[in-house]
Amino acid sequence: MVAWWLRCMTVLNLLVLAAWLAWAWPRSVPWALAGMLLWLLAGRLWIGAQFVCMVLAKRRCGEALPPAATLWRAWNAECRAALRAFGWDMAWAEHAQADYVPDRPVGSAGVVLVHGWLCNRAMWADALYQLRVAGVPCVAVSMPLLLHRIGTGRARLDAAAQRIRAVTGQRPVVVAHSMGGLVVRDWLRSLPQADAPQRPQAVVTVASPHQGTWMAYLAWGPNVAQMRPGNPWLRQLQTEEARSGSAASQIRWHCALSETDNMVFPGTTALLPGATPLWLHGMAHIEMLQAPALWALVRQQVEAGSAEPDTGLGAGTDGDAAGSIM
Repeated sequence: MVAWWLRCMTVLNLLVLAAWLAWAWPRSVPWALAGMLLWLLAGRLWIGAQFVCMVLAKRRCGEALPPAATLWRAWNAECRAALRAFGWDMAWAEHAQADYVPDRPVGSAGVVLVHGWLCNRAMWADALYQLRVAGVPCVAVSMPLLLHRIGTGRARLDAAAQRIRAVTGQRPVVVAHSMGGLVVRDWLRSLPQADAPQRPQAVVTVASPHQGTWMAYLAWGPNVAQMRPGNPWLRQLQTEEARSGSAASQIRWHCALSETDNMVFPGTTALLPGATPLWLHGMAHIEMLQAPALWALVRQQVEAGSAEPDTGLGAGTDGDAAGSIM
């Protein structure tokens, strides 16, 4: 669904550009070129506006601002990452990288990859390739979350976790980006029992609005409302997780976050109480998915799960990691 929406937006944008040039060129070449330049820069300006909102929110909260050079670098990196993700991967190459599910046990824990808002499984294209090369079973889900509530993702996430569990004989490691972290938390509270076989042994969230994000006030939709700070759905989720013996309390939680996240801010909103933080300093929202330290942490969790018996694992902590999944 998201792929078709992005394709339609791409075609519509090209038609708008063509219509503008057809109308403006005979009248004024400089104005036609100026309009085309604005069209080309629209994406960069939108991402720039996100960084402005982040800076204003930090000032309001009294947080220290990153250096201008750090913000500039993060902005440029996010523009490149977003152009590839939204302009090509998710629109036209959703299934270019297949899941890696061997037909026989491999003696390794597997990974389930969960995307965020307005995304699909192509957000994990590089991760799927690297995990397959490393011999780590992996499944990336595409969930119908464009105009739905967060709970809509439960069934597909559960099926992916059971698929990985069946082939590996191990509880999976779940990696979730942005709103995907809330999808995982909502799925966990829906499990029939806290020790359900598909319950992950560890969850790594990346730039997830665990405490809500101010950017959710600038968009519309049922799932967007659920990401606003202090909303009833989020408060109820936190209450259920705090209950003794909940599925969430049986898991190792790691939260990757950044002080230059242009979508989830203030930065500490991406941190769950009791979770081990992994600070990806100076990195933007989508850019964080390319951080070597993130994938070193994921590989560490996979290896830890492969070495332990498949029994209920309590919450634990691990130090920050650095390196590459390769």
